[in-house]
Amino acid sequence: MHKPKHTSALLVLFFCALNTICYGQYFDTGKYSIILDTSGTSDQFFRKDPAWRGADGAASVDLENGNVLWLFGDGFICKDSSRSRTASTMIRNSIAVQKGYNIDSSPLTYFWSNLKNKPRDFFYLPGKDWFWIGHGSMIRDKLIVFLMKIHGVKTGLGFEVAGWSAALVDNPHDSPSHWKMKYIDGVETYGLVVGSAAVLKDDKYLYAFGAVEPATHEVYLLRWPIERAYAGKLTNPDWYIEGHWLKRNKKDPVPKPLFIGGTEFSIHYDKQLKKYIQVQSFGFGEASLGLRMADSLGGKWTEPYLFYQPKYPGIKQPFMYAAKAHPEQKGDGLCITYNVNSFDFNEVLSNQSIYFPKTLRIKIVEK
Repeated sequence: MHKPKHTSALLVLFFCALNTICYGQYFDTGKYSIILDTSGTSDQFFRKDPAWRGADGAASVDLENGNVLWLFGDGFICKDSSRSRTASTMIRNSIAVQKGYNIDSSPLTYFWSNLKNKPRDFFYLPGKDWFWIGHGSMIRDKLIVFLMKIHGVKTGLGFEVAGWSAALVDNPHDSPSHWKMKYIDGVETYGLVVGSAAVLKDDKYLYAFGAVEPATHEVYLLRWPIERAYAGKLTNPDWYIEGHWLKRNKKDPVPKPLFIGGTEFSIHYDKQLKKYIQVQSFGFGEASLGLRMADSLGGKWTEPYLFYQPKYPGIKQPFMYAAKAHPEQKGDGLCITYNVNSFDFNEVLSNQSIYFPKTLRIKIVEK
């Protein structure tokens, strides 16, 4: 099997930025409380397929036809009936389609590509570089998925972000095996990995959050008119800079970011609270899950409020990352996934209690 450099890199650097620069306001614990529920059974949701044996990521997109698209990074595809990761091939990305909106019971079907009977990335980039997944959105009857372009290096964790791309799918309600996709090369965005984090839309615009790489994690928000995005024309975006939508044609002067975040996170609008909610991982290694709130996409965003630090019984060298919310999932509270991994790749191969997305639910209650 293909063995990546040190736990396949797995975006470790991307999730280690705890906000140390105050751009927003403090989270008002006098006004809001968070009720945490870790007792659900949905951790088994991702574990049932005999061939798909775990992966990074777990971003979700409502396909708006009763189905949900799940997007995953590096993952194991088992080549026989053993369900073993040692008998697996590691691919750089895969997807799944969930029939329904109940993460405890809706059926889930996984997809990847194959070449000469060997598993291959669903979103495939020829050559030595590869794609990791970002986020996406439906645009009318089409689907757009943003992708991080990655290449190997001989330093650090063995990889770095080389840019961004997107895949535009003309027929997203068909089986992914029959998708008609067009890849779109990302334009110059001065280190910003566009769409690595939340992608949202309204009637007029497609919005994409991203963070600057490598490893500095300044978060910015870009947009395109919905007609241009529908046509796959992702050139000349507007940047949200200090309360205004502006064009940016040069790197300097570097504009003030919305906040210091991470490469991957989710943002959604909570109709009951009338707030935008941002969820991500904070810290490095045995990290915490946290959230920010804002009245609008451009902020001001609150400082992070850390609401949960997972426990890792029996895992020798754990680290946690890639926390995201999935508001399309029905149930009592907001569904959140996160990933638990090990710095020891042999432990990843042998311990199937890790490297499947884990779930919990929270309620944000206004006092």
